[in-house]
Amino acid sequence: MKTNKSILRRYREFLANQSGNFGIIFAICAFPAIGAASLALDYSNMSRERNMVQHSLDAAALATAKQMASGTTGEALEQYARDFFDSNLPHSIAANRIDLDVSVKVEMVENEEGEMVQQKTLGLDAKLDYDTFIATVMGQDQFEIGIASQVAMGNMTVEVALVIDNSGSMGGSRINLAKSTAKDLISTVYNAASFSNKPDPVKFALVPFSASVNIGTNNQNKAWMDRNGWSPIHHENLDWFSYVAPDDNPVRANKTGFQEKVNGSWKWRTRHDVFAMLGTSWQGCVEMRPWPYNTTDDVVMYGNNAGYTRVYNNSDIELKKQLFVPMFAPSEPGRRKVTSTSGYSSYDSYSYGNDYLGTNSSWTDRADWRKPTGPSSAEWITTDDYPDYTGYGSNTVPGVANGQNSRQNWIWRYQAAAIDNEIPSSVSYSGRGPNTSCTTNPLTELTKSQSTIETAVDAMYASGNTNIQSGIAWGWRALSPQEPLTGGRDYDDIENRKYMIVLTDGNNTYSTSSNPNGSTYAAWGYAKHDRIEEGLTSADLAGTPYAGQTPNTYEKKMNAHMVQTCNNAKAAGVTIFTIAFNVSNGSSVKQMLDACSGSAIVNGEPVLSAGNFYYDATSSNLQDAMQSIASQISDMRIMK
Repeated sequence: MKTNKSILRRYREFLANQSGNFGIIFAICAFPAIGAASLALDYSNMSRERNMVQHSLDAAALATAKQMASGTTGEALEQYARDFFDSNLPHSIAANRIDLDVSVKVEMVENEEGEMVQQKTLGLDAKLDYDTFIATVMGQDQFEIGIASQVAMGNMTVEVALVIDNSGSMGGSRINLAKSTAKDLISTVYNAASFSNKPDPVKFALVPFSASVNIGTNNQNKAWMDRNGWSPIHHENLDWFSYVAPDDNPVRANKTGFQEKVNGSWKWRTRHDVFAMLGTSWQGCVEMRPWPYNTTDDVVMYGNNAGYTRVYNNSDIELKKQLFVPMFAPSEPGRRKVTSTSGYSSYDSYSYGNDYLGTNSSWTDRADWRKPTGPSSAEWITTDDYPDYTGYGSNTVPGVANGQNSRQNWIWRYQAAAIDNEIPSSVSYSGRGPNTSCTTNPLTELTKSQSTIETAVDAMYASGNTNIQSGIAWGWRALSPQEPLTGGRDYDDIENRKYMIVLTDGNNTYSTSSNPNGSTYAAWGYAKHDRIEEGLTSADLAGTPYAGQTPNTYEKKMNAHMVQTCNNAKAAGVTIFTIAFNVSNGSSVKQMLDACSGSAIVNGEPVLSAGNFYYDATSSNLQDAMQSIASQISDMRIMK
């Protein structure tokens, strides 16, 4: 029986090993030839069953840890672990052969800085009863095999930007489902964070987007906003030489800006001055910066700010392009081409949708043709004011399309409309008026408060077109440690992860128009200015689905800029999850979102070597997609 005892001792050594590795070396070759032959079947069967149970146990441990993160405890958690484990066991292994214990342990471990910190783990311990075949002849009818799996609850800090489509197509059940599933994800991540030993282990930001992103009126005077009107796009649609300065104040163009001398001092004139003429204010939305800065996190600032480049009026144009410009939609021109009540029936060629000046029902285009003569008086413009617009006598102007569209830039219209009481109250809203296409609530910067972020999610509503890139760009900026939002931890913090979750139900959209503007006004300005045409060369499009192509529609051009933004954000250290929500099969948005998604890249290597980053979700499985992302964010990993 000496040989039998030696063999059984080796079996017991095998069975006592709970490390969970699948390549345990069992020295069968050391057995006597007869022992090896007789026990090979038992050893093979035990190894196979142990490996299968280990796989099921690991899966159950991860699932149970995630369930615990969602708030389940006690007997309910133990039952969940048992049910999940049993459902994943192979049919060849009966569940009643296995005892299962669930435990949560707290222990002190050494972190990468050599400090002792608290670590919490969830453990599943299984005991498998194995009935022997051949070993029975040696007096061993059954072995008890111990198997264990432990999951370390995340000790990383995480920052998450939720970038959620709030366009009109998301109305009704879609926006409601987006809200509920987003809040469930938020809850799961915050619950998992309760096991962390880090201060403020979780922060969330919310960026609702439609045709633009609302960054909040509280940022109006920040040093990175174009508060002096120096950006080369700031004065699109504003001809300051048509401005009638009060008290005959001197005015001048100064490089890319415009100034008025008031009480002996030169003051910069900006879009905010036109808002003031209208008796309303900016609602918080910003335009897309000129390429490439619409795809980057670069920033310059007015004044002296440590660590940032200061912009001056004589700075290179590339620096001025990095300023953020407030959106201002001009009052588009009316169709009547008259300067007084005579000629009432003369019309121009084009109709415009955002002609918001004028409240007199019998003379809706009157405001187009008036200018101020003093603080409280206005008059009809004459042929002397704009000689190029004459041709039909003193009462009418020619109705050529260019002439009609140029009226859009006349600033004196806003001044005279205030005097003539031709400014409707509706200009203070986001429909017709200077804030058109600014339809979302302000973004919520990174916050550690779960209630703050959930309240912001609840407040979302659907309206407007779709500019996914604007949402992604501001989602990235919300996670960044630098201006304009500064809420994120440093990119080189090795114990912090930055995540962005992008959800949309369709393609980028920009409403085109047959009038000379080429489109409605939104974050890209008007199509006639061709700003979106920049950054679309073959070199610019390398690494995007549009490499080697020439995007030939506004949608494709927006898509190309969007993927460039995603690539830049990932290269900076942001992991991006994307969800195509109820998107029809064959839609190009799926390819675009797939290309956008992926792990952050640090030192040329992905931060996450495995995982699912793109989700094609419907109303029935959006919850599953959100929870899958929450699980990846929650940083749970098998220890053994």
